[in-house]
Amino acid sequence: MRSKFFLSLTILICITVFLFSCKKEVQTNVIPATPFATAGTNQNQVEQFQVSLNADSLKSNQSGRWTIEKGLIEDNLVYFSNSSRPDSKFNGLPGETYTLRWTVSGVNPSESRVQISFKPMKVEITNASPQNSTKLYLIGTMYRGGKWTVEGQYARMLNQIHGGTVIDVINSPSIEFQSYANTSYKLTWTSYYGSKSASASIEFKSGEYLESEALADLQLDPSSYRVKYENGHITRLNLAASGIAWILSDTLQHPALQALKYLKELDLSGSATYIFPRLIGEKFRSLEYLNIESTPCPEFADNIGNLKKLKKLIIGHGMYGIQIVSLPESFGNLESLEYFYATASGLRYLPFSFGKLKKLKYLEAYLNPLSELPWDIGELSDLEVMMISSASAMPSSITKLSKLRRLYYVSSTSSDAIPANFDNLTSLDSLTLQSKFSSIPNSFGNLNISQLELNATNITSVPESFGNLKNLRSLILGGKFKTLPAGLGNLSNVTSVWIQSLDLESLPDRIGDLKKLTYINVQSTKIKTLPSSIGDLPELTEVRFDGNQIESIPPNFFNLKKLRTAYFTSNKISAISDDFAKLANTLVILNVAGNNFPVSDGIKLKQLLPRTAVTTGYY
Repeated sequence: MRSKFFLSLTILICITVFLFSCKKEVQTNVIPATPFATAGTNQNQVEQFQVSLNADSLKSNQSGRWTIEKGLIEDNLVYFSNSSRPDSKFNGLPGETYTLRWTVSGVNPSESRVQISFKPMKVEITNASPQNSTKLYLIGTMYRGGKWTVEGQYARMLNQIHGGTVIDVINSPSIEFQSYANTSYKLTWTSYYGSKSASASIEFKSGEYLESEALADLQLDPSSYRVKYENGHITRLNLAASGIAWILSDTLQHPALQALKYLKELDLSGSATYIFPRLIGEKFRSLEYLNIESTPCPEFADNIGNLKKLKKLIIGHGMYGIQIVSLPESFGNLESLEYFYATASGLRYLPFSFGKLKKLKYLEAYLNPLSELPWDIGELSDLEVMMISSASAMPSSITKLSKLRRLYYVSSTSSDAIPANFDNLTSLDSLTLQSKFSSIPNSFGNLNISQLELNATNITSVPESFGNLKNLRSLILGGKFKTLPAGLGNLSNVTSVWIQSLDLESLPDRIGDLKKLTYINVQSTKIKTLPSSIGDLPELTEVRFDGNQIESIPPNFFNLKKLRTAYFTSNKISAISDDFAKLANTLVILNVAGNNFPVSDGIKLKQLLPRTAVTTGYY
């Protein structure tokens, strides 16, 4: 066995030597393999135009750098967040494909490439108000900028992005677009990202204006207490003290306000109504109530007469000195008007047509510089209340107002007269006359009035017929008369009397017949004595006799069982009667300051009336 092993080994050695001895010498160049450091994976259809790169991490003895080999470059839009980091963010342009090279330096240098493609821009327009008819809230896709273009005439376009950087509405992606009714439109929104852009369009035809769109213009919630509905329509709108009410005068930019055509009541009192809106006369034809009191509105629109259903109109108390000097002639066309309030509005003129207001029941227009009253004011056949002031004399036709219950008339004319047939006012109950009347007709006593205030500054006598005013309960009488008629004692129902005449010398002896009298005021006259019958007034609770020339108080005065208040200041009373003690249980206030009695009498008076608030003028 051993001999066979050695034989085989010998043969193998011989063969090996033979082969090496026969081979020629060949030189070979060995090229080492290039190390591969990957730039990461390709990323396609990237959104938002930014991508995080994912090249292999660098070793401690290596550095890298990203560069762009291919693709559109624009300043500030195409860049690496950090070109030396393998995980740098890369920003590119929409719709572009980029080849990026990642170069590694240092030990085992290398370079490789990656491909990045970004989605193209896509723009859409969202209508956030599909329920609206003429007012659209539109939102366009926004990249780095944009612009609207509009085909068709429109009312307004408002920016709906508030706060932050201010941009023009034409460049705002979110807008309110107010169209005109029944009009075709095409709106295009184009958004930009560098040199790239994309557009979207919306086409529509507007319908009729909606009440909900009008409320949006007025910044009112449909459920607001300021809004009332009937049968699904807005019939009452309260814009009192509203700062936005001025837009009613601007239907060019706020045309949707025309939808409020079912309104029956509109309150603009104290609001920012600087111009009377023509819209009211044009579209609000169902109005029954309109209030523009205390607004800076200087005049009415001439179409006010279109409001054929208007029943109540309030315009008084102009704001900041603003005055409505006159009313348009069409005012007489308000055929349903029943109530007109214009006190302190600045009115100087009433139109000739004013007498056409046949249904007018209430007229209040005093504290105005009216130059004159319409001569045919008596044609207001339904008038029940008239409160008015004028610079002219009282029209004689006023006696035709057979339904008049209350008359308040003030005139500044230097010559005025009460018509002889004034007693034709058979329904009159309350009468106030303030003017320079020189006389009072006897027919005055035929009136059925319960309240009378007659300040006739030029009258020197009061007719005896005053005693016929049997229904009179309250009397205020002023003038230049020295005496009062004895018939005044016939006013059996009167409860309050106030006499104003610097020339008055005495009161009627029959004053004690006014058994229901509770209050009497006679001040600043020449009266020296009081009639003794004054003590026969069982209901009298208050007397005011200040500023007269009274020298003593009659004994009967202390029989007034219900007297609670008495003023006798600035008279000529020289002594205090002990009879004041009779009033100790009823008298609450007594003022006798400014008289001639001694200090000791003042002290005595306070002792006589221990529970009364006594003022003597002495301390």
